[in-house]
This record gives sequence, structure tokens and C-alpha cells, in this order.
Amino acid sequence: MRVFAWTVFVVASMSGAGVTSESVAGESFPARPIRLIVPVPPGGGADFVARGYAQRLTESLGQQVVVDNRGGAAGIIAMDAVAKAAPDGYTLVQTNISTISINPFIYSKLPYDAMRDFAPVSITTLNPLVLVVHPGVPAKTVKELIAYAKAKPGELSYASLGSGSIQHLAGHVFSKEAGIQTVHVPYKGAAPATVDLIARQVHMAFSGVGTVAAYVKSARLRAIAVTGDQHVDVFEGVPTMREAGGPDVQMRLWNGILAPARTPVAIVRRLNTDIVKAARSPELIAMMATQGTTPTSNTPEEFTRLIREEQARFAKIVKESGARAD
Repeated sequence: MRVFAWTVFVVASMSGAGVTSESVAGESFPARPIRLIVPVPPGGGADFVARGYAQRLTESLGQQVVVDNRGGAAGIIAMDAVAKAAPDGYTLVQTNISTISINPFIYSKLPYDAMRDFAPVSITTLNPLVLVVHPGVPAKTVKELIAYAKAKPGELSYASLGSGSIQHLAGHVFSKEAGIQTVHVPYKGAAPATVDLIARQVHMAFSGVGTVAAYVKSARLRAIAVTGDQHVDVFEGVPTMREAGGPDVQMRLWNGILAPARTPVAIVRRLNTDIVKAARSPELIAMMATQGTTPTSNTPEEFTRLIREEQARFAKIVKESGARAD
């Protein structure tokens, strides 16, 4: 699929967006509550992140930041609502790697353009995946796991959150680079996938840190390695894939905040400043630590560059994997 150029938000004029320069001045925004749309139901990890940031932003912005959960359709409902919202900073979306960087390549048609209809504000969390296996799998290292899979081709199965999910694509890249044959087993959520993994209905999974941390601690699952280049505090002693001598699977789960395209630069900058402040607050850091994650932030330009790089990378990975959602 062709990757379109991202329309950088600084190109849009304030008059073209229907907002005067006086109304976007830092001291006049925000003048009313802000809606933060989240593409998942209440109670999940992404919802937890959104509510943590909403609380801190409400305090710093002086206006209520209201979390609006719009789950379903793989995030398409939430993304479409923001793509079509007024570009005035009062409607935002907490995006993630799937909704902005993978969906454009697993769906043949979306009601919005993932490359042109949004103004990146800041990333909010960035975490690796963790490769976990059922304790009954006779492998304590990545090399042992690969050797086991080669000895039993086609018998080792891995769970994911569906075709084209980051968990699926991580398993695909790992299997391809390791030269092993595995069986992909898609689920409709992290909870049922984890339940079956614990019951040994599947053998392994590339999971979110918060999803499996408690099960690893209780020895119901075994953590083999983490993707990316950073270690994870809750998995003390667990190496990165590269350190473990396995394929360098650079897959990360992240959340971030987008505004509609053509949102004035002054508003994007103001929102970014307060997100950076929130990410550094001891209260939010402590709150996120309970779920095995850490708040983070970057500039709009850095977030834009990250999304563009991820889109280019996943366009190739999705095509190679054959993943389709429709």
C-alpha cells in the first residue's frame, strides 16, 4: 500500500481553520472543557493511561479534561470522530501504534486518512513487548525456545489480539527472523489470550508489560525477553531480544495524543507543554508504575517523525505477513 506524505500541522493557517489569532493565544486557551476520546472501553490499560493524564491536565490547564470512551471497530470510531472534529483543541484522541500506524495497512478503506487528518501533539507512554511462555514449555532462553521450535516445526503456537495486531506482527517477525514455523492464534482481546496462555492452550505470546507482569511474578508465566533496547523494571534480569541472542524484534507499544489536522500551532504547543509537565509529575509516575509503565513525552515534531517511521515500517511488515482485517 502506498504511504502518503504526512501533512505537517504547521502548514495550516489559523484563518483557514476558522479560528482567529486572538482565540488561539496561550492565555485564552482553553476556555471550556476538553474531550479526550479513547478508542477502548473503560478499564483497560489504554484507558488507565488516558485517565491518568486527564487528571494531571485538568489541574494544569484549569479546565476539565473529560475522557470519552469510544471502543469498537479497532479504534476506527474514535479516530474518525476526531478527524472530523473542529480543529480548535477541544477534541483530542489518545491514539496508539495500532490505530495510527498499522490500521492504514490492514484495512482496505478507512473513513479518514491516517496520514493527513491529524496533528500529533505528544507521545504519552512507550513500552516494549515481553515474550512470555507457559512454564511447561522447556525453554528458559530465546535460544532454547528457537531450538525447541526447530525440533518441533509447526507445533509451537503464539497468541495475539487479532490479525494485524502488534502482538501478531511481533510473532511473525520473530518466527521469520528465527527461521522457525509457528502457529498464530488470534484472540479478541488481551484477557482471553492470557487466560488461554496460562491454561497452555497456546504456548507463547508477545504481550504488553502490564498484561502479564503479575502472572510472571507468580510464576504462572515465564518471561524470556523484551523487545526493543530497554529493560523493564518489573522484569528484573530479563534481557532484550538482542542481548538474548535472538532476532532483534523492534516492536513497541505506545500511546499518544493527536488533535485534528489544522489545529493552530499555538494550541498544539500549549497542549504539548502541559503533557510534558504531566509526564514529569511524581504523581503520574507513581500511578503508572502500578501498571508497569512510565509516562513519557516528546515534541510534536518528534512524534510526527515517529509515526511516519512506524507507518513506513509497518506497511512492509503487514504486506509481508498477509494480515488483513476486512
